Amino acid sequence: MLALSGAAAAGAPLADELFIPLAGAADIPKFSFAHITDLHLDVKGTSTWQHREKSVPLFIDTLRQIGRLQKLKFVIFGGDQIHAGARDRDSLFVFQEWTKHLGLPYYVLLGNMEVSPVPGASKLSRADYLLAWRGKGVGPGRSSWSVEPVKGVRIIGFDVTVEGKPYGEASPAGLKWLVSELEESRKARLVVIVTHQLLLPTSPQDTKPAWALWMVRNHDAVREVLEQYPNVRLVISGHHHVSRVQTVQQITYVADPAIVTYPCAFRVFTVSREGLHLKNIGLDEKSIVARARELLVADPYARLYDPDDPQNVLAYSQGLSEPDRETTIPL
Repeated sequence: MLALSGAAAAGAPLADELFIPLAGAADIPKFSFAHITDLHLDVKGTSTWQHREKSVPLFIDTLRQIGRLQKLKFVIFGGDQIHAGARDRDSLFVFQEWTKHLGLPYYVLLGNMEVSPVPGASKLSRADYLLAWRGKGVGPGRSSWSVEPVKGVRIIGFDVTVEGKPYGEASPAGLKWLVSELEESRKARLVVIVTHQLLLPTSPQDTKPAWALWMVRNHDAVREVLEQYPNVRLVISGHHHVSRVQTVQQITYVADPAIVTYPCAFRVFTVSREGLHLKNIGLDEKSIVARARELLVADPYARLYDPDDPQNVLAYSQGLSEPDRETTIPL
């Protein structure tokens, strides 16, 4: 059984009570892809709960792990690749140079870091990132995208970032674009949506003002749109630096861990006739990961999660249950 919270915990039916088999699932060819999010690359950076002092070696280790995996079809970078600030140009250079060795197609979403330059410090703007990552889904004047990397499978990168803000919000124009893409994808066997900010709370705290910054403000409206399309079965997000898997209606919402914050991991998705297999992949840099663990527990973020026992944030970030870290979802 999948871990359920948010709407499910509030009384929504469990996943297996509403599950409708996906038409054409048996015809989807088997393939795998990786979702890597929240690198927060920061050359010569300093650490908070984000271990930015070691963001570059953590990134390099991530690419090393990608190279060891069985053949992936593509990679999605889920936002906050670059930490906003005085060293953003140098950090983007690191990202561009190392991804040249990736050897795989990859697509990019903007995160709040890329659309929130620090006044008087940042060298790069939102437009600069769209230009630098042109051809990777985004491009000048285009931050949402839709691709068909595998026949019959549509991946939609939906930009919900708000310039200068940590939270997300789908604009009226953005929702109109999303509906148009979903209409055009009605014949697709499977549709996957990728956002930076969350469309479903990962814990009760996400519904409170102090943690509203992790959410898309009008997430209910976006989910209402998605639920009208039976072939939409998977939504992938980052931003919160936690691992969570929840199914509401026919859609599984996946929040993925960050590279820069404990547990310093990314997620691999494998689609086959058996369903959607999700698995977190950790890194080799054990001493860096151990330090990231210490930083997370010591940060005020941990006390916001659990004022009585901040250590509990570790389990939350890793995934509160085994299915939050690895599971198979039937199609």
